Amino acid sequence: MSIDIQWLPVILFAALAADLALGEPPLPVHLTVWIGKAIDFFSRFGLAVKKPAWQFVYGALLSVFLIIVFSGAIYALLNYLSDFNQILFIIAAALILKTTFCLRASWQLSLMVRDYLKKDPQATSEPRREIRFLLGTVEFKEGEARESHIVSSTIRSLAENASDFLVAPVFFYLILGVPGAVVYRVVNTLDGMIGHHDEYEYLGKFAAWLDTAVNFIPARLTAFLFWLAAIFTRSNAGGAWNVTFKDHSQTESPNAGWPMAAMAGALEVKLERAGHYALGQPEKPLTADAITRAVRLFQVMALLLALISLAALFLFYLFA
Repeated sequence: MSIDIQWLPVILFAALAADLALGEPPLPVHLTVWIGKAIDFFSRFGLAVKKPAWQFVYGALLSVFLIIVFSGAIYALLNYLSDFNQILFIIAAALILKTTFCLRASWQLSLMVRDYLKKDPQATSEPRREIRFLLGTVEFKEGEARESHIVSSTIRSLAENASDFLVAPVFFYLILGVPGAVVYRVVNTLDGMIGHHDEYEYLGKFAAWLDTAVNFIPARLTAFLFWLAAIFTRSNAGGAWNVTFKDHSQTESPNAGWPMAAMAGALEVKLERAGHYALGQPEKPLTADAITRAVRLFQVMALLLALISLAALFLFYLFA
């Protein structure tokens, strides 16, 4: 790909700016939606295979196939545009890169939940369509306060998405460029759609293993960035550090606990999924205001990620 490396920070900056200014692109042109449709289509044939071993083989081949198809197509497109017109290349690369991560929409969704709870702490009224799915997945027992469980679920989702939908794509962009970020998005979408302990137990096992592998560094990097963000937001940086190393292993996933534990420690709250894990200590209440603090921490973390990434690319350009 004949592109001067001086444009790498420009592409990242433009992608981040596009996210902040425009938000998510329409579904018909969203790369993640295309990936999801491809997974949904091809996974049906795998489910028709009854033997677990063959389902595993099909799932592995499907994962590799989709990674090659999407990253290869993006590489070919950008390679052509880089030779044809540098400006078109930069625009296309930035827009494609933007579809691999989600910045503004992540905290907007959390703030929607916060505003909903401030109007109705017991969450008995009909929520907005955008947050209905999130609220519908919250587990709570009869007689317990719904607000604390909803706040916990919202903050846990924000923390985990910080790794899956921001830090990891940017991390792989820094290493492998736009095709690398696309590879990550394919892997993560595969895991999200078929990496479950249900009918996809064997079909999605390879995708789940692959997702665990590619998220090993980004998850821990996200926890570190939350610790740095806690310093700048005057949150509990010491708590973020201590809870991360104390509680990160409580989650079933070897990666998900890192950013969630760091968030819990920084906010001095207990983030719990009933019957599964509990991260942190309940020093402060899980009210709607806790979401506000979580969003502030997320925003500062994202700013630090952007600054560090842009600085790294600039230094690479200077000394390459």
